[in-house]
Amino acid sequence: MNKKFAYFLLTILVTGYITGCSKKVEKSSVGESLVGTWRWVSTDGGFAFQIHETPITTGRNIDLNISSDGKYSGYTNGTLTSNGTYVLETRKCIHDHTDKPFVNFSSDYDFMIEKIDMENLEVSDEAYDGIGSAYKRKSLNGN
Repeated sequence: MNKKFAYFLLTILVTGYITGCSKKVEKSSVGESLVGTWRWVSTDGGFAFQIHETPITTGRNIDLNISSDGKYSGYTNGTLTSNGTYVLETRKCIHDHTDKPFVNFSSDYDFMIEKIDMENLEVSDEAYDGIGSAYKRKSLNGN
């Protein structure tokens, strides 16, 4: 796995503390809403809220493709940097103790879904250091 992509996924996941697991998302609609290609917009967080990254500050355009058949692929600047399978689960948030959708990736860092709609995806790392990331939908069908 590409170290930059792994760092990116880790950074995405740490926003949990910042977002505080404050929004409840229904799992039944998440699976359908999650399918497609998502373009990374930003990552923020850390113990001292010192992490503030965007494609401009990092020089990386990152796309996450989620398919309906349980597969995913990650691209950094158009190059495949990660792929595998995923399982959508429900887990209890460590920040507010509510049940939320959790994406368990086979070969990358997992994340909790804080907010999802047809255009936006906000995820956290479900850790107390609090890093989270925002994505915008690039396409519905993953192309």
